[in-house]
Amino acid sequence: MPIVEINKRNECIGVKKTEDLVIVEADETMVDQGKSDTLEEEIMEIYWKSEMDSSNSREMFKWYSNSMKTACKNFLSRKDIFEEMKEKQFDLAILEPIHVCGLGFVKALGIEKIILASSCTFFDSILPYIGEPLDFSSVPSLFSSFGDKMTITERYENYMISKEINIALEEMYDEEMRIYREFLGENLSDWRELVSAASIFFVNSNPFLDFPRPMIQKTIPIGGISVNMKWIKEQNLPIEWNQILDKRPHNVLISFGSMVKAMYMPHKWRNGLLEVIKSMSNVTFIWKYESDDISFADEIPNVHFLKWVPQTALLNDDRLTAFVSHGGLGSTMELAFSGKPAVVIPVFADQIRNANMLSKHKGVIYLEKKSMESVEIVQKAFEDILYNKDYRENALKLSEILTNQPYNPTENVIKYTEFVGE
Repeated sequence: MPIVEINKRNECIGVKKTEDLVIVEADETMVDQGKSDTLEEEIMEIYWKSEMDSSNSREMFKWYSNSMKTACKNFLSRKDIFEEMKEKQFDLAILEPIHVCGLGFVKALGIEKIILASSCTFFDSILPYIGEPLDFSSVPSLFSSFGDKMTITERYENYMISKEINIALEEMYDEEMRIYREFLGENLSDWRELVSAASIFFVNSNPFLDFPRPMIQKTIPIGGISVNMKWIKEQNLPIEWNQILDKRPHNVLISFGSMVKAMYMPHKWRNGLLEVIKSMSNVTFIWKYESDDISFADEIPNVHFLKWVPQTALLNDDRLTAFVSHGGLGSTMELAFSGKPAVVIPVFADQIRNANMLSKHKGVIYLEKKSMESVEIVQKAFEDILYNKDYRENALKLSEILTNQPYNPTENVIKYTEFVGE
């Protein structure tokens, strides 16, 4: 497991049951970059303030592309890792095609059976090479700002942002191919051939939640695999949470995830949220916030700032009334299964698509992040999600459908992986 972001090392590993785990630590260059608070602040500012569209998407991918290429060189320069992996004689490899360095690596190891797995609903850049169409007139691309009902100009932008990002990604893939050929052999296959040769493509999509789209037989939706409702319902919150959740008749969780830090939110937006929170004195707000400096909220008694929250347990506690989320796909799945109404405020990347996907089921209110400038807009959204019963009823309907769906994502992964392996 190569470490790309040193400041997220422990989060990235996150493996509890795997005993035989090989970690490729970041090199000195990556460590220095990871320790730079200035760089992190610059990146967070881009995420919070920028509106990604076809005109700037390539520029916004530069940091990611450079990080992936640096990580690829660091990973493949470790000849000892390659030799260790070669001795293990793997039967099958599972890789995420957001980059292709790993594809060259497993090919050099002689592993012929390959499964692709996407942590997103799908990757536009991969579809042409597995023979799967993408209908830009009715299917939002991964970084689209629209739902499945688009005007002619929105369809054009849906196509253009996909095209621009795919150009940026293919340039990165080509550079990674040059790197894996440099370290592992000039005769290694083109990444396009390796993608096409994969037996199965697992996608983090659920047909009962996602927008409908044409898929070929080798694409297997496994959305919801990370949500074990039986286990979640068996979990009890620590007793100290009672002091927070029992204090007022309504409770709202606010979390913008782990990728984008709320501490870097523009102050004008943060102050707008706080003004709304202060005005709703019968509601307790639990805000996942990364900084100890919370002096700006000293006079607001109904908000609690915590660096970490037990999100799944809170979402399945009857005392939590609603969720304010960034719309990351992990949180989106947890929210959809939990049956809680929500206000979704996407910040960047696929979060906008996820917000539109959820709002289609009428259990959430989607707000653009720039809407946080308006106290009136945020106030209305919060009041609607708390007091309009339609949102809760629709969220519960979606939860019931997902809980009782006729197939199990975990079983599908096991069966298809065994099928390819055999």
